[in-house]
Amino acid sequence: MNRRIALKQLGILTGGMVLLPSCNFSQEKISLAHNKLQITVKQEVLLQDIVSAFIPEGEIPGARSLEVYNFVWVMVGDCMEKERQISFLRGLNLFDAAVEEIEGEPFSELNEKKQISVLRQLVEIDVLKEKDAPGKNTEDIQNFINTSKYYAVWGFMQSKYIMTEIMPYQLVPGTYGNCETIDKNKRINVNG
Repeated sequence: MNRRIALKQLGILTGGMVLLPSCNFSQEKISLAHNKLQITVKQEVLLQDIVSAFIPEGEIPGARSLEVYNFVWVMVGDCMEKERQISFLRGLNLFDAAVEEIEGEPFSELNEKKQISVLRQLVEIDVLKEKDAPGKNTEDIQNFINTSKYYAVWGFMQSKYIMTEIMPYQLVPGTYGNCETIDKNKRINVNG
C-alpha cells in the first residue's frame, strides 16, 4: 500500500471522528436557535400555549396573535445567564409532566380555565412539593413559569399594537389647553 494514500485516508478518518461527537442524531429537530439555545418544535409550541394562557385573546389581540412568545425566546436567549437559561429549559421540559400529574392531560389539551388554574397551582410551592417525585426540580418549574410570565407581559406591553393603538405616544409637553380669562370679581375664599 502506498504510504501517501494511507496517511490521506487516516487524516480523513481522524477528521470524521473529531466531527462525529458534534453531530446531533436525536429525533427532535431544532426549530429555533438563539445564542446556543437549541429549541425544539415541541418546546416552541408548549411555550406558545403557556404564553397564550397568560394573555388570552379577547377584545384586543392576545399573546398568540402578537407573537409574544418570540419575545420570550429572545429575552431568554440574549439576556439571561447560562445557568438561568439551563434552569429555564429544565423547567420547560418538566412542565408538561407536572401538568399531567395534576390534571392527567398535557397542558395543550386543557381548556383555557383549566390552563389558568394549573398555572396558578404550579406557582404555589406546596402543590409541587406534595407531588414531588425523586429527581424533579420544582424550583426550575416555578422559575420557568415566573420568567415566562414576566417576559410575556413585558413583550405584550411593548408590542407594536399596544404601543400604537392602545397607548399611543404623546409628545412632550402634550396638547395645548385653551386660555381662560380670569374674572377679577370672582375671588377664591382661602379661609374656607
